[in-house]
Amino acid sequence: MRFGSTGYMSMKFEMKSNNKSNQTMKILRTRDSFLLLVLALSAMISYGSDDNGMDCPDPTNADCDQIGDDPQDDDPVVLEPTLLSVAPVTGPKHTEVVITGKNFGTDPDKVSVSFNGTPGEVLGVTDTEVTVRVPARAHTGPITMEVDGFDLTGPEFVYELTYTVETFAGTPGEPGFLDGKGTAAKFNQPWDLVKDSGGNIFVVDRNNHAIRKITPQGVVSTFMKEGGEDGGEQKRFDYPQGLAIDGDDNIYVADSGIDRIIMIDPDRVWTNIAGAGQEGYKDGTGTNAEFKNPAAILVGEDAGGSALYVSEDNHAIRRISLDDGQYTVSTYAGPAPEITEREGYVDGGLSEARFSFPSGMAKSGEGTILIADLANSRIRAIDQDAGTVGTFAGGEEGGYVNDVHRLDARFYGPSDVSVAGDGTVYVADADNSCIRRIDSEGHVTTIGIYDSFDYNDGPGAEAKFNYPMGVLHGEEGEIYVADTDNNVIRKIIID
Repeated sequence: MRFGSTGYMSMKFEMKSNNKSNQTMKILRTRDSFLLLVLALSAMISYGSDDNGMDCPDPTNADCDQIGDDPQDDDPVVLEPTLLSVAPVTGPKHTEVVITGKNFGTDPDKVSVSFNGTPGEVLGVTDTEVTVRVPARAHTGPITMEVDGFDLTGPEFVYELTYTVETFAGTPGEPGFLDGKGTAAKFNQPWDLVKDSGGNIFVVDRNNHAIRKITPQGVVSTFMKEGGEDGGEQKRFDYPQGLAIDGDDNIYVADSGIDRIIMIDPDRVWTNIAGAGQEGYKDGTGTNAEFKNPAAILVGEDAGGSALYVSEDNHAIRRISLDDGQYTVSTYAGPAPEITEREGYVDGGLSEARFSFPSGMAKSGEGTILIADLANSRIRAIDQDAGTVGTFAGGEEGGYVNDVHRLDARFYGPSDVSVAGDGTVYVADADNSCIRRIDSEGHVTTIGIYDSFDYNDGPGAEAKFNYPMGVLHGEEGEIYVADTDNNVIRKIIID
């Protein structure tokens, strides 16, 4: 019995030992599983930490590892930037614009902003905000950004032009005849302007019976005034009024007081190409033709080839051929010479149209000539392809109505027009003593104080003119004005 009891107890003890071993194994397995889980979690967390295992909340930190990359590398986390808002979205040059968004970073060297393709000046960068200054002459167009290689597009920025008027040449309010630089020079009734291929401005100095030259630096000299003609000493010009220039820098002068058209080549060789030197109205060849106070000249072309167009006091537009070698003169628009009742206001075919002292002219795109119809206080348009005359701007009576569509606007004695490359038209509104601007959509605004008849440089809203007779769009951002009764040449800078 004892032997049996001892065997039973031994077997019972062995069973207990086995149970205890099994429990121990289970505990070890559970512990190992937990450790493996901890290790896995640690590995996952390490992908978003720096190499020391620290958290990496700043995605621009160069010590942070790229998610999913080797945890030992130093590639930064790059989060895609987002543009959320822009304010303001309209303004002139140098407006400070704030762009808000996400993930811009803090390095200004990695951020650029452009307005209509023109880079602005980045003033400050945070991860959620960029401040930038609008560049000059950006014009209206979209805002675009580049942030560390990412391209973003924002809303359209409406660019507001600014105008600054300064005196380019001449002594304000002091008529005279003196060469010199800038305001040291003197003019007497400057009337019209052209610009040559070298950037020089040529001016009809009417009461000095001369053509003056102004270099881009503002140095004034006398291009042509007096000289020998037919062996005698006499003025080459008598109250010249209009100027034109061709692609070879030949200058054409409407010598109003002697009723003729003069050509001066770049070597200053002087030729009377049309007009008999006496007042009249006759078509013909060269000096056999007759004019009456020719006012303005335009170089152009039509179906008949290259030509000069001349406005004059016969209330007509005359044409001088430049291709036939004889400078044949014909009537292009307005009444024919045999018609005695010439002055009026009529739109229609070229021969049916009527003008009243047409003055300055300009080409507008292909096949259109704009005319300052002075006494009708309108801007007229010749459609060369259709052979018709219409009204481009102005209404039934002279006056001043601004900030409206061109056909609702009112002008008073407009004397000259000039057209920029973008189609903007500038008008010397002489009797309103200001410069008018007609944009490509036909909206009319004013540069200078209307009806001031005075002199003042400064911002466009504060500038003053005195019977400006000539206007010339020189190049991008520049307009020149023959400010006739102030006896100076003004320059309008457009930004």
